[in-house]
Amino acid sequence: MVIRNTICEKERYALSRLRQILHKSGLMRAYLYVTRITCGKKGCRCMLGGRNRHIAWYIMQSNKGNPRRKYVPFNRLDEVRQWVRRYNEVIKLLEQISEEYWKRLIQRTNKRGR
Repeated sequence: MVIRNTICEKERYALSRLRQILHKSGLMRAYLYVTRITCGKKGCRCMLGGRNRHIAWYIMQSNKGNPRRKYVPFNRLDEVRQWVRRYNEVIKLLEQISEEYWKRLIQRTNKRGR
Protein backbone atom coordinates (compact mmCIF):
# COMPACT_ATOMS: atom_id res chain seq x y z
CA MET A 1 0.00 0.00 0.00
CA VAL A 2 1.31 3.44 -0.95
CA ILE A 3 1.18 6.16 1.67
CA ARG A 4 -0.70 9.14 0.26
CA ASN A 5 1.96 11.67 1.22
CA THR A 6 4.71 9.84 -0.68
CA ILE A 7 3.15 10.35 -4.11
CA CYS A 8 3.17 13.68 -5.86
CA GLU A 9 0.09 15.56 -7.03
CA LYS A 10 0.62 14.65 -10.70
CA GLU A 11 0.80 10.97 -9.90
CA ARG A 12 -2.20 11.15 -7.57
CA TYR A 13 -4.26 12.85 -10.30
CA ALA A 14 -3.15 10.32 -12.93
CA LEU A 15 -3.98 7.35 -10.72
CA SER A 16 -7.36 8.81 -9.79
CA ARG A 17 -8.25 9.52 -13.42
CA LEU A 18 -7.05 6.07 -14.44
CA ARG A 19 -9.37 4.45 -11.90
CA GLN A 20 -12.29 6.54 -13.17
CA ILE A 21 -11.68 5.49 -16.77
CA LEU A 22 -11.18 1.81 -15.96
CA HIS A 23 -14.42 1.80 -13.96
CA LYS A 24 -16.32 2.58 -17.19
CA SER A 25 -16.76 0.00 -19.91
CA GLY A 26 -15.14 0.28 -23.31
CA LEU A 27 -11.50 0.64 -24.30
CA MET A 28 -10.15 0.06 -27.78
CA ARG A 29 -6.64 0.30 -29.21
CA ALA A 30 -7.45 1.52 -32.69
CA TYR A 31 -8.14 4.62 -34.68
CA LEU A 32 -11.18 5.86 -36.55
CA TYR A 33 -11.05 7.11 -40.08
CA VAL A 34 -13.58 8.31 -42.59
CA THR A 35 -13.74 7.48 -46.27
CA ARG A 36 -16.10 8.19 -49.16
CA ILE A 37 -17.70 5.24 -50.92
CA THR A 38 -19.98 4.49 -53.85
CA CYS A 39 -23.03 2.40 -52.99
CA GLY A 40 -23.63 1.13 -56.52
CA LYS A 41 -27.34 1.94 -56.74
CA LYS A 42 -28.40 3.14 -60.16
CA GLY A 43 -29.15 6.85 -60.22
CA CYS A 44 -27.64 7.52 -56.76
CA ARG A 45 -25.76 10.79 -56.34
CA CYS A 46 -22.64 8.86 -55.32
CA MET A 47 -22.20 7.68 -58.92
CA LEU A 48 -21.18 11.26 -59.79
CA GLY A 49 -18.03 10.75 -57.67
CA GLY A 50 -16.02 13.25 -55.65
CA ARG A 51 -17.85 14.94 -52.78
CA ASN A 52 -21.11 13.27 -53.81
CA ARG A 53 -20.03 9.88 -52.50
CA HIS A 54 -21.34 8.54 -49.20
CA ILE A 55 -19.37 8.93 -45.98
CA ALA A 56 -18.37 5.70 -44.23
CA TRP A 57 -16.54 5.38 -40.90
CA TYR A 58 -14.13 2.55 -40.15
CA ILE A 59 -12.15 1.45 -37.14
CA MET A 60 -8.61 0.23 -37.84
CA GLN A 61 -6.08 -1.65 -35.70
CA SER A 62 -3.27 -4.12 -36.11
CA ASN A 63 -3.63 -7.61 -34.72
CA LYS A 64 -0.40 -9.63 -34.47
CA GLY A 65 1.13 -7.36 -37.10
CA ASN A 66 -1.78 -7.67 -39.50
CA PRO A 67 -4.05 -4.70 -40.11
CA ARG A 68 -7.76 -5.19 -39.70
CA ARG A 69 -10.67 -2.86 -40.13
CA LYS A 70 -14.36 -2.85 -39.41
CA TYR A 71 -17.16 -0.64 -40.65
CA VAL A 72 -18.70 1.48 -37.89
CA PRO A 73 -22.40 2.30 -38.35
CA PHE A 74 -23.20 5.96 -37.81
CA ASN A 75 -25.42 5.16 -34.80
CA ARG A 76 -22.42 3.51 -33.02
CA LEU A 77 -19.85 6.17 -33.98
CA ASP A 78 -19.99 8.16 -30.72
CA GLU A 79 -19.67 5.00 -28.63
CA VAL A 80 -16.64 3.75 -30.59
CA ARG A 81 -15.07 7.22 -30.44
CA GLN A 82 -15.36 7.07 -26.63
CA TRP A 83 -13.64 3.66 -26.54
CA VAL A 84 -10.72 4.94 -28.60
CA ARG A 85 -10.52 8.19 -26.61
CA ARG A 86 -10.49 6.29 -23.30
CA TYR A 87 -7.73 3.97 -24.49
CA ASN A 88 -5.59 6.90 -25.61
CA GLU A 89 -6.13 8.67 -22.31
CA VAL A 90 -5.15 5.52 -20.37
CA ILE A 91 -1.91 5.29 -22.36
CA LYS A 92 -1.17 8.98 -21.70
CA LEU A 93 -1.82 8.58 -17.97
CA LEU A 94 0.36 5.48 -17.75
CA GLU A 95 3.16 7.42 -19.45
CA GLN A 96 2.80 10.22 -16.88
CA ILE A 97 2.94 7.75 -13.99
CA SER A 98 5.95 6.02 -15.52
CA GLU A 99 7.72 9.38 -15.92
CA GLU A 100 7.12 10.19 -12.23
CA TYR A 101 8.66 6.87 -11.20
CA TRP A 102 11.59 7.48 -13.54
CA LYS A 103 12.21 10.84 -11.82
CA ARG A 104 11.89 9.18 -8.41
CA LEU A 105 14.44 6.53 -9.36
CA ILE A 106 16.89 9.16 -10.62
CA GLN A 107 16.51 11.18 -7.40
CA ARG A 108 17.08 8.13 -5.21
CA THR A 109 20.13 6.93 -7.11
CA ASN A 110 21.62 10.45 -7.11
CA LYS A 111 21.23 10.65 -3.33
CA ARG A 112 23.21 7.46 -2.92
CA GLY A 113 26.03 8.82 -5.10
CA ARG A 114 25.56 6.50 -8.05
